Amino acid sequence: MTFTILTPLRTVHPRDFRTGMIFNRQHATLGRSDANRFKQDKIQHAWDGYSKHCFGHDTLHPVSNTCEYDFGGYGATAIDSLPTAIIFGNENVTIQILEFVAALDFKVVKGGSRIQVFEVTIRHFAAMISAWDLLNDPFSHMAKDSGLRHALYNRMTTLGDALSCAFDSPSGVPREWVDPALCQSDKGTQNTIAGVGTMILEFARLSDITGNQTYANLARAAEDHLLKPHPASGEPYPGLLGSFISVETGEIIGSQGSWGALADSYLYNSDLYEFYLERWLVAADSTIRSIGSHPYGHPEWTLLPSWNGENLQNSMESLSWFAGGDFILGGMVTDNQTLVDYGRSIANAAGAIYNPTKTGLGGEFVTWDTICEASGSNPCDPHDSIQISDGRFRLRPEVLETWYYAYRATQDEKYRDWLWAAFEAINRYCRTETGFSSIINVNAPEGGSKGDVQESFVFAEVMKYVYLAHLGDAPYHVQDSRTGIKNTWVFNTEAHPLRVAGPPR
Repeated sequence: MTFTILTPLRTVHPRDFRTGMIFNRQHATLGRSDANRFKQDKIQHAWDGYSKHCFGHDTLHPVSNTCEYDFGGYGATAIDSLPTAIIFGNENVTIQILEFVAALDFKVVKGGSRIQVFEVTIRHFAAMISAWDLLNDPFSHMAKDSGLRHALYNRMTTLGDALSCAFDSPSGVPREWVDPALCQSDKGTQNTIAGVGTMILEFARLSDITGNQTYANLARAAEDHLLKPHPASGEPYPGLLGSFISVETGEIIGSQGSWGALADSYLYNSDLYEFYLERWLVAADSTIRSIGSHPYGHPEWTLLPSWNGENLQNSMESLSWFAGGDFILGGMVTDNQTLVDYGRSIANAAGAIYNPTKTGLGGEFVTWDTICEASGSNPCDPHDSIQISDGRFRLRPEVLETWYYAYRATQDEKYRDWLWAAFEAINRYCRTETGFSSIINVNAPEGGSKGDVQESFVFAEVMKYVYLAHLGDAPYHVQDSRTGIKNTWVFNTEAHPLRVAGPPR
């Protein structure tokens, strides 16, 4: 079970499709055989490019075909791809990555001497835990080599120990960077609340796997500062916090926050973390009552402004689109249709933004007007009430994520239609000879120029959400608890499925 605490915590989704848009209705209702063709084609194309040019590096630049160590040199793309390879049933790639993991020395950092705790936690650490869970069941038939499985266990516990060194602050709030060789964190004075809140899922799961509660205890002690925030000014709306926290005192710094960068956190065990759910519901209520905004002429669409105290700014970044799925999941688990409908209104706003652009993709930032300010002979046009203020498309998965949750909750085919149309657009405008690149302007012909960046979440999230939305029943799917089928798996920030503890919800 997972709930994003609606406190900002993450650092580092209508109208008919236009004629000529890259959209094939047949693909929108993929059967298992079609899903298999998808995973064998698109994922293999990108994997072959990375494997040929940059295997073992963190990032492939798919236009120049150059490589980068930007996440400690731990092979971020390889490890982040591991659960996806398992779910896709690609045993050859799974073994290739497991062999790479087995040979890793996490004390050796390439491109520097420190690792960024948040990014390594959600990508590498969570991917290895997810692979452990998946390979034990339901994919126990894959990668049966006991040596590789033993190495995976050792590597994930070794990395867990290294990441634990970040919690050596006076307040127990982890610092942003850690030197794994010296088990020494940097001396930074603040962290993002994402860097605190997201740890609970991965650390609690490692404690359950190993039987060592040290990991979970570290994360829970840090999370307490978010659940019982102080000072009062750091919580401008009930449950909604500013984006930064002091590692010296555990106090929230400032009151500026959003649903976007720097914000996400997860509940893992419905028995041990019931208070997390209570706080999530408080934050959800605050968002509905005080934060959510409707563009002029479209009360059916919801967008999420950023805030600075009680001042709201009608600007929303692409990272914030995950909130729609968050509300939907919360509504499914608590049997609250109001939350499901609110999440859908966010998902539908994303469709309204993506579908009309020249590429069928959404930009990095949108702004909107909530009131009509017509002057002279220029009447207000509801079609112009939302504007894309930053046209870059950086292959982010959050829109796809929310549409996946929307489909799981409603079985409404339009969400699978939108997912497939978006991915077909990615395939047309972002594809290179070796992978998929960001583009500069979603409203320019052919997307403008390419940005030459393919982050690891293309494999971990984009491919996975598109595939899962068109896949039949599977135990690691998000389940609609209202149907009586409970969730026994949860997806972390990077879409890595982990088994949950406590009663299914």
